[in-house]
Amino acid sequence: MTGDLFLASASPAPKLRVGLLIDGPELPAVFAAMVDDIQRSSFAEIVLVVRNAGGAGAAPRPASLAARALKFLRTPELRHAIAYALYLRLDEKRSRRAGEDPTRRVDCSERLRGIPQLAVAPLVSGHVQRFPPEALDAIRAVKLDVFVRFGFNILKGDILTAARYGIWSFHHGDNDFYRGSPPYFWEMTEDNPRAGVILQVLSEKLDDGLVLAKGQYANEGGVSLYLTRMGPYWGSAYFLIWKLKQLHEQGFEALKAQAVPPAPYAGRQKLYKKPKNRDVLGWLARAVRDKLAERLGRRIQHWQTAVRRDVDMPSVRPGTGALDLSRFAFFAAPKGHFYADPMLFVHEGRTYLFLEDYDYAADRGDIAVMDITDGVPQTADICLATGSHLSYPLVFAHDGALYMIPESMAAGEVALYRAELFPHRWVKEKVLFRGPVVDTTPYLKDGVWYFFATFLAPGTKATSLHLFTADSLTGEWRLHPASPLSNDVRDARCAGRIVEQDGVLYRPAQDCSGTYGRAIRFCRIDRLTPDDYAETPVLEVGPDAVPAFAGQPCEGIHTYDRAGRFEVIDAKYSLPRTEIL
Repeated sequence: MTGDLFLASASPAPKLRVGLLIDGPELPAVFAAMVDDIQRSSFAEIVLVVRNAGGAGAAPRPASLAARALKFLRTPELRHAIAYALYLRLDEKRSRRAGEDPTRRVDCSERLRGIPQLAVAPLVSGHVQRFPPEALDAIRAVKLDVFVRFGFNILKGDILTAARYGIWSFHHGDNDFYRGSPPYFWEMTEDNPRAGVILQVLSEKLDDGLVLAKGQYANEGGVSLYLTRMGPYWGSAYFLIWKLKQLHEQGFEALKAQAVPPAPYAGRQKLYKKPKNRDVLGWLARAVRDKLAERLGRRIQHWQTAVRRDVDMPSVRPGTGALDLSRFAFFAAPKGHFYADPMLFVHEGRTYLFLEDYDYAADRGDIAVMDITDGVPQTADICLATGSHLSYPLVFAHDGALYMIPESMAAGEVALYRAELFPHRWVKEKVLFRGPVVDTTPYLKDGVWYFFATFLAPGTKATSLHLFTADSLTGEWRLHPASPLSNDVRDARCAGRIVEQDGVLYRPAQDCSGTYGRAIRFCRIDRLTPDDYAETPVLEVGPDAVPAFAGQPCEGIHTYDRAGRFEVIDAKYSLPRTEIL
């Protein structure tokens, strides 16, 4: 889990005193993981658990099917939402993957054993809950630094200030567009390509507190709410321990300084509520229609690589905003394969193109190479195959040797390979890092190695970009103080090596919102030191800028590189399966 990066603090300050607000011993799996992070950390401890006693008592016996059906018919609120209830049941049955559901209930009795507990029956008014004076006195006596809300309902009143730094709470949804519930259903019906999450300090106004952290993740579940919530729930699971670490090391003023600025609410509904039958049935009808059209089309999204030769001036110039991809020439991979993730390297006057050679039948990529100095050959030669998936072959020189860091997340590692006989024979020099990391991009500056590494939340495509430093190419990685650099699907994954233009550094980044590899963002690196990092997006290269292929418009672009007098890109097209496989 990404939270492992944030378990230790460099500050000698006393441990943070954390309280939990819960409804009972069973917590959603994602919250149970956060409890584990706190308990494994060196700088925080759970000293109080406040349990909601408002609904205490024995659970009612399950009603018969006939009784439940009669209740549905007699209760308008339930009757109008029966389609949503049926959809949830069918969706979970169809999509269930054991151990991965972030909302799966986990018994945390053992985790919380030995921690003082306080049962509180809140004063209830509608959906709002307030704490009685005697409960507030007992809580204040514990002198909490932070309350974490894993239960109760909408909290208002003096409980909001009972802990020194307030009540921290997750809102699963982009608070600029979605307030209310249920999380991520309305994002699907409105075809929003992103699913947001915030960690906020609660205030009297709903979903309008200080936003400590925000993430944007790909809306990737199709018509499945079960799958859609995987990415944002698990992708943001480390937010709590990350911000507690920052609080311990830097203080609350630093958190406030780095908080997400508020923006006017722009949601289509003032407050989203449980969908009615017409909402669910209308959306499903549209989704089924679109899915049938896609299947009847019998097409496949296929990556193509293109080269631009004899470059006098780069076609992509982030500093000026200039962009002209018209002179790129595409070339085909053998049938049943695609070429993607192109990377260039000039050696002894020859220009070599390294790329991912993906075999559809094997469902695996190997690294291939071709000499394109005098033209593009018919096929590329496999130069690195490990039996597990490889891609993103970033090749570079250092201290007289030639190296490659391919993407090898399938093996659970970031590995450095050295050329034993360039360009066709490579040997593993060292495993630099172990974990769910993709598209590692190294850069050497002033004797310090910087590694831009994208973490994927296990079982999802949720991404977060982190920066590490090392004293040497094979040295121990240290987490950079500015990490994470991004929790936004629009720029949290590198799209090629760091490029320099007119003395300025740019980081190409993949925008994977809407579809994987939709566009490339170029981010100007404003500061890069062992203690500081800042970047600014300055140019987006979208599919509209890429020439058509086989009469089909481009649907995505996700890698860019330049070397010598060459540039390369890859692009995605929807092509007939019979032409590809």
